[in-house]
Amino acid sequence: MENLAILIPFFLLLAMSEWWLTRKSKPGQFSKENTLLNICIGAIDRILSLASFALFYLALDFMYRYFRIWTPEQTWYHWVLAYIAVDFVSYWYHRFSHRIAILWCGHVTHHSSDHFNLTNGFRTSPFQGLYRIPFWMILPILGFSPEVLLVTFIISGLYDFFLHTQNFPKIKWLEHILITPSLHKVHHGKNDVYIDKNYGSTFVIWDKLFGTFQDETEPVEYGILSKDYHDGDPLDAIFHHYKYLWALMNRSLSWKNKLKVLVMPPDWLPEEIDRDASFFTVETLAPQRQQIMYAIGLFAASAIGVLVMLIFEKNVSLADFCLYTGFFLTGMITATRILNQRAGNHLRRNELLRNLLFVLLFAGVYYFGNFPANLLYGLLMAFTFALWSMTLPGAEQADTVME
Repeated sequence: MENLAILIPFFLLLAMSEWWLTRKSKPGQFSKENTLLNICIGAIDRILSLASFALFYLALDFMYRYFRIWTPEQTWYHWVLAYIAVDFVSYWYHRFSHRIAILWCGHVTHHSSDHFNLTNGFRTSPFQGLYRIPFWMILPILGFSPEVLLVTFIISGLYDFFLHTQNFPKIKWLEHILITPSLHKVHHGKNDVYIDKNYGSTFVIWDKLFGTFQDETEPVEYGILSKDYHDGDPLDAIFHHYKYLWALMNRSLSWKNKLKVLVMPPDWLPEEIDRDASFFTVETLAPQRQQIMYAIGLFAASAIGVLVMLIFEKNVSLADFCLYTGFFLTGMITATRILNQRAGNHLRRNELLRNLLFVLLFAGVYYFGNFPANLLYGLLMAFTFALWSMTLPGAEQADTVME
């Protein structure tokens, strides 16, 4: 995992390069607020996915040890077959994720941005990794070892990352073989003609074989169709659809409809629910200059902290890892909310409470653990951010927006 974490600056550099090259020719392709939101969501996913990754490996290993039907020799064509098998299962997992509401909860985060660039590759929910596990468990039964599958997944994931760009030329002959950025743009579109199309990860054959292929025929409008979602809060991006399903279940009159809400397509509604009804309100508050400066500094320091913890996660204790990543992730979330006008009108108080909470956590853990040097470092870090947060100006009244 350390080696994979070391690649994160490389992907960030690629995204920054794409922004730099398109900032004048295609100024609407990036926004500062959306980019930082995507990076924050990616940081949450990378930290929490460490646990799901371990569960994922254990599930693959269990199925391979006790249920595989044969043990093929690991030749070059075995690796080719593994990639094809992974791509085939990816297609069906992806398709089910768009057509079953509870699975859509874990995938919608990747689609809810109204921008499309390389930073979309960071924008995945940690729940998506959990939902994938039952789908992948069929592959060890067929004789693909966990080690082969993990390497294959990584290669497939790298290819998928580079699909999230608008700056790759359309190559028609290549689209007879592979999913290209143009075809993946279609998948992210909310145009009527583009809905639920191009589920493939690497090979286009599955979409053509199962009737979900769509060429790019008109300008793509990005985002999701939900009237209740307003992009800007990383936690809302991850949990919004769960809240939406809960609201639907509460308003459904029968247990049958409550259960159908979970397994029907995401746009399905019980007859008793008005299709034009709104379920949530969103508070927006334009940040003041001092708050913007605070958010930028907080985001940069917290992002560096998350990256360091990911790179050196094998070299620190579990308590250290949880405390520091918790502190850094909450800092990134706060900064992202400020810059996206979602911090609310109690920012100064909330930041003071956040820092005081981590002061107490650091003090408690390291007092009982008898690590005075780490205790001092933790207290100084938390106290510095607490002083910084106390310089924030008082909040103004937030505007409430009905979505």
